[in-house]
Amino acid sequence: MARIKILPEGLTNKIAAGEVVERPASVVKELVENAIDAESRQIAIEIEGSGCRTIRVADDGLGMEEDDVILALERHATSKIEKDEDLAAIRTLGFRGEALPSLAAVSRFELISRTRDSTAGTQIFVSGGVVKNVGQCGCAPGTQVWVRDLFFNQPARRKFLKTEQTEFGHVVDTLTRLALSRPEIHFSLRLRNRQVHDWPGAVNLQQRLAQIFSKGFSQSWLPISQKQGSLTVGGYLSPPELHRSSSRMLFVYVNGRAVRDHLLRMAILEAYRTLLPKGQFPLGVLLLELPAQQVDVNVHPTKAEVRFQDPRGIAKTVTRAARTALTAMERQRWSRPLAAKSWQRPVEMDIQKELRQVPLDKMTVAEPRQGTYETLDLISSQVPVSKDLAEERGEEARGVFGELTVIGQLHNSYILCESEDGLILIDQHAAHERVFFEIFRQEAMGGEIPSQILLVPETIEVTGEEVAWLQNSLPLFSRLGFGLEPFGTNAFVIRAVPAVALRQEAQRLLLELVASGCQGARSLGAEALLENLLQSMACRIAIKAGQKMGKDEMGALLQQLDGLDLSSTCPHGRPLWWKITLNELEKMFGRA
Repeated sequence: MARIKILPEGLTNKIAAGEVVERPASVVKELVENAIDAESRQIAIEIEGSGCRTIRVADDGLGMEEDDVILALERHATSKIEKDEDLAAIRTLGFRGEALPSLAAVSRFELISRTRDSTAGTQIFVSGGVVKNVGQCGCAPGTQVWVRDLFFNQPARRKFLKTEQTEFGHVVDTLTRLALSRPEIHFSLRLRNRQVHDWPGAVNLQQRLAQIFSKGFSQSWLPISQKQGSLTVGGYLSPPELHRSSSRMLFVYVNGRAVRDHLLRMAILEAYRTLLPKGQFPLGVLLLELPAQQVDVNVHPTKAEVRFQDPRGIAKTVTRAARTALTAMERQRWSRPLAAKSWQRPVEMDIQKELRQVPLDKMTVAEPRQGTYETLDLISSQVPVSKDLAEERGEEARGVFGELTVIGQLHNSYILCESEDGLILIDQHAAHERVFFEIFRQEAMGGEIPSQILLVPETIEVTGEEVAWLQNSLPLFSRLGFGLEPFGTNAFVIRAVPAVALRQEAQRLLLELVASGCQGARSLGAEALLENLLQSMACRIAIKAGQKMGKDEMGALLQQLDGLDLSSTCPHGRPLWWKITLNELEKMFGRA
């Protein structure tokens, strides 16, 4: 007896359904995508019993004649493609011709459809993949589909579904993704005869965002726009202070199709690097438009994944677009300053007169390299000054933080500043860390961080794993301002250190960087690893919480914040400053 057999049609339909229909949300996705392709302007969804009992999707689209209704339930039947060349230029959502027969194979299925030119509609009933009845009926133009008793003939699949609340949550997520991709369409969702969502057709994406998200977001979205060759990147992203612990609220679309793409998600996160806490994600909608020939959407049964011709180029453009939006946000934010432009500090002082270079004879170093740093002769810290930063960008200093009135220091950790309408609290460590990081990054990307050669070289010992990595990473550490040479089996000689780290323990700082770099090299690319090490350096060298600062030191630090493009968070994404308005204070004291 032959061991290989042709599977019966009913079984193959169930197998295909297993690829396309994972849960009730999959049904909603397939039916709504068909409605969108049918040029619908209104799409209504009704759910009962989390979708397992009944799912109804009704649209006012083009509709179908009787012959098309019957053919639509055949395997691989579609109106979206006709020849091989069409696969290389797909612009529609549903094109595989598997959705309707797959749904009909695992449910009690009913479809009613009528074209705008027909006087009567067509009604068809299918149960478990078997057509039960086809006839005419009266109905409005468009298509209505009922999917009842989902997985009634596959009890094992039904048993693995989650609670009604969880499954309905997936339905809402799916519909949200589809509604964001087509703002002009009116979407409504009902659960057990109760209206849950009603999103009328919107003028643009921003209006649709206002319908879906809370009012608190309406003024916060950052528009992104970038064009590179035939690629156009658009959409909206959240500012760094608005984030979530998962990427579920980060929606990505390629030519109008919602996709789950790790590359694009990482490209967005790359722009937010040093702006978000670890494990946090921004919110937003990313829209990519590119020639259909440059993207393959036919690589996943549910069309949720895509493949690009030039993935790296697209990722770079997305990162650049997001980073540009974040920088523009920061500049616009400071165009509405914390303090009025007319404000002046009680005592006007020329910061440059307070700045001076520390004489070399007071350092345990010699042969200084040319650098851009100056240091304040202050009690216990050095405040880096990148006075050429604004000049190199061809801009004037914004003078926002530097124009605040410094009141004092809270618990030797927070700088208190008076603004026109409230109180500004600044985390001194976070602020100093961001200043160091931005200057370090500017220097490292342009060549090397300025360093000083030690009069008396020091020696460090590392582990066997770190030895191999460090020997290959000597150029990297040279960019960080360290001069290192191998010395014996597990040792290295430190001949130079970053100029601003002179008062730090060079050995401890370097050992921390080596340990962090060796571990990070396993998962980070070259530039990401460099930024990670710059973060560690900035954190290690910056003023610490609990460290007393004088008013001159605090004022100089605020001046430095004014020279940065991004000054809302520390390099690890923690908030750098916080504002309490007079109105909030008056409410707290019962004066409002």
